[in-house]
Amino acid sequence: MNSSNNLSDIAARFEADGFVVLEGFFSGIEVTAMNNEIEKHYAPILAKQDEAVNQKGDAFRQFNTEVIPWDPCGEGNAVFAAVRDDSRLRDATAACIQPDFNASGSLVMLSVGGGKGQAWHQDCPAVDSTQFNLNRLIYTQDIAAESGAIVLVPGSHRAGAIPPGGSQDPLPGEVMLTPKAGTLVLMNGHVYHRVTPNTTSNPRLSVNFRAYGKGVSPDVCNIGVFRNGAFDFAKNAVTTDPARR
Repeated sequence: MNSSNNLSDIAARFEADGFVVLEGFFSGIEVTAMNNEIEKHYAPILAKQDEAVNQKGDAFRQFNTEVIPWDPCGEGNAVFAAVRDDSRLRDATAACIQPDFNASGSLVMLSVGGGKGQAWHQDCPAVDSTQFNLNRLIYTQDIAAESGAIVLVPGSHRAGAIPPGGSQDPLPGEVMLTPKAGTLVLMNGHVYHRVTPNTTSNPRLSVNFRAYGKGVSPDVCNIGVFRNGAFDFAKNAVTTDPARR
C-alpha cells in the first residue's frame, strides 16, 4: 500500500482506497525535533498515566479507546507549527481534497503501554460522502505490530456506516500498516479504521494534522462513529448514531 510522492499518484490512490501511505515523507531531523517536543510534554503526564487515561471519560471507556491527546499547535509550539505549514504537506493535502482546504489544529495521540488501542471507528458520520475530514497522520517513531498497528479497510469511505460488531474483530478486506518513522498516512475520515492494542511497555505515538475540503466544517468530527454506538465530542456524551437512524 505504499506510494511514491507523485501528486497525481497520491490523488488516484486516495480516490480508490480512501487513504495513501507515503514512506520517508519527513526526514530524520524533522522527526527528532517532534519527538523531543513530545517527550518534554508527556514525561510528567506518563508519571501518572493511569490518572491521565481515566480522565478521558465515557467515550474512551465505552468504546475501548485508550489514548492521551495533546494539541501542540494550540499551545503555540513552533516545531509543530512548522510541520503544519510545510509546503510538501500542503501539496500532498491538496492532491486529496483540492488546494483551497482548511486546516484545524494538531493532535498528538499517545497510547499507553499495555493499553486497549483504538476500537474500529469512523471520524465522522458517513451520511454525506462529501462531508469528511482528511487525517494527515505522521509517525515519529517506528510502529511495530505489537505496539499498535493501524488497520484500515480500503474503499470503505464509499461503504456508508461502519457495521455493528466487536471493537477489534477483523473486517473483510482489512489491511494492517506498521509505519516507519517519517511516514505520512493521508486518510479519509469515513474509512473504517482501528489501532490494535499496544502490548508493549512503551507508549505508542502518532501525530494528526486534520484538514477539511472547501465547504466542510471541522464540526463534522464532533461525532465519532464506532461499531457499538457513537459519541458526540462537542457534548462529551454518547449519542444516537445519525448514520443508523
